[in-house]
Amino acid sequence: MTMDFCLEAEGDVDPESLDTVMSHVESDLRWADEVFSTYRSDSWISRLSRGECSVAEAPPAVAEVLDLCERFRDETGGAFDARSPSGAIDPTGIVKTWAMERVRWRLGLLGASGWLWGCAGDVVVDGRGPVDGGWRVGIADPRAGAGSSPPPPIVSATVLGTRASALATSGEAHRAGHIWDPRTGAPATHYAQVSVTGADLLACDAWATAIVAGGKKTLRRALDQGFEVLALRTLEGKVHAQKSPGWD
Repeated sequence: MTMDFCLEAEGDVDPESLDTVMSHVESDLRWADEVFSTYRSDSWISRLSRGECSVAEAPPAVAEVLDLCERFRDETGGAFDARSPSGAIDPTGIVKTWAMERVRWRLGLLGASGWLWGCAGDVVVDGRGPVDGGWRVGIADPRAGAGSSPPPPIVSATVLGTRASALATSGEAHRAGHIWDPRTGAPATHYAQVSVTGADLLACDAWATAIVAGGKKTLRRALDQGFEVLALRTLEGKVHAQKSPGWD
């Protein structure tokens, strides 16, 4: 996972404890990359996709993630799909947030009064934050690509830690064409970017990707499930936002 992970902690945190905890977090994330990376030919998921091994032969985490993918495929009406149009197994729609949640228990060892744990548009918080007890998180302009300098402007914001503790964002800003419409097999064009808030980071991530892939019908389905959604389109160089009633 060639992405930056970030941790913000409130309260008194012992530097030595921080170094110890984060070294274990880094090891766990590297292991997840070794198992699930679709860019590594020697990963278990790549070998599984080529038919060189079975799910039973892989680490139990592979079956766990694939079961989650099937769950979200059912819940989203097929909009979230862990198989690419070519038929390859590609669970990357939730692997990053699965890996983030897998190490989350370690952050409780920091002794912080609250923390924010995030990576590339996906954020989960715990405890008391710096903004009236919550954490104010900005949504970046999807017209700015990855690594843009200066940082992209903020088009919206929401507060986590009050009604919702997790936020996930999916879209084409960082990598064009990587989310496909399951009905056509072509790159999805319904929305430029979708953000979803809720109580479960994994579910928010799956639904954000599903809405990008499935469009309005999937967005309505997410609202029926109780998620809050910010869906962005870019038309004639401008950003047009569609917000659910409870979006801050």
